[in-house]
Amino acid sequence: MKPTETIKDYLLAKCGVDAVGIAPVSAFADEPEGHRPEDVMPGAKSVIVFTKRIPDGAIQAALRYHEDGNQDALSVYGAYGCDLTPNMNLFFVEFNLCEFIERHFGYTGAPVPCGPNQNITPWNVPLPSFIGPKKMDYIIHPDRAAVAAGLGELGWNNLLITPENGPRQQIGLIVTSMELDCDAPYDGPRLCDPASCHVCSGVCPMHAIPEAGEADEFTIAGKKASCAHIEQNACAVASLGLRSEFTVKGKGADLLMSDHPTDEELQEAYDAKPASANTLDHYPKHTCNKCLLYCPAGNWKERFGDKGLSRFDGKECA
Repeated sequence: MKPTETIKDYLLAKCGVDAVGIAPVSAFADEPEGHRPEDVMPGAKSVIVFTKRIPDGAIQAALRYHEDGNQDALSVYGAYGCDLTPNMNLFFVEFNLCEFIERHFGYTGAPVPCGPNQNITPWNVPLPSFIGPKKMDYIIHPDRAAVAAGLGELGWNNLLITPENGPRQQIGLIVTSMELDCDAPYDGPRLCDPASCHVCSGVCPMHAIPEAGEADEFTIAGKKASCAHIEQNACAVASLGLRSEFTVKGKGADLLMSDHPTDEELQEAYDAKPASANTLDHYPKHTCNKCLLYCPAGNWKERFGDKGLSRFDGKECA
């Protein structure tokens, strides 16, 4: 078995990941200086990217919160479907993969922390780093790395969209000095078409995701890509549950009434939020996440709608 096949087999068969792709460091040439694979490890040749899907049971727990007002079900999603448990799972896979490469092939592997909790370089000081992960520079942007490795495309909601799971997966990656056989960018049927699908913008309670219009443009592996320019401070009001309408049955406090808060207003509201309203996650954003939960990509209808796990039919977003 070739080294590339051995590594992919190790991840898929031994580590239980769902998909693996490999990108050359040249695919990251258009990323900002300081956030390319060579900046993480001199002599880098390849970036190995893998995904682990979020269990449908954890996703539907969040639907019980949004559709049925079940606070306890939201705790299930916060712990097992958002960042905490999936991130820890990927931490161990990355560590073990680096060990595997170094022991079996003699090359170096550098694990890159997963998710918005750790894979960030904050610039929005004096705000705490967990106020808005999209306002920070990822060490290496995981979603764009996954696109470079051929695992899917960048969705209008700013997330990796895959044919199998839509945006409902977490991403892990390592940088290695090993020169591996790389995968071509995804060239299958379009997975996200904002011109015809308006679900992510339609379900956003803060209207932080535009239906169309202003977009952020990227070049990934030499190909143009774009996603919505999200108003991150507005997003944080709902995702952090800073207003009673974004908590179950209005039990939370109205900590921030502005729809377009400043960084300082977000800071003040977050400082006033009771610790008991958070999970162990460094960035407790599980209160919303509707743009991920209701995205129709990845056979959402068959997995959630047809099974009676959701009453959402998307008609209000048409």
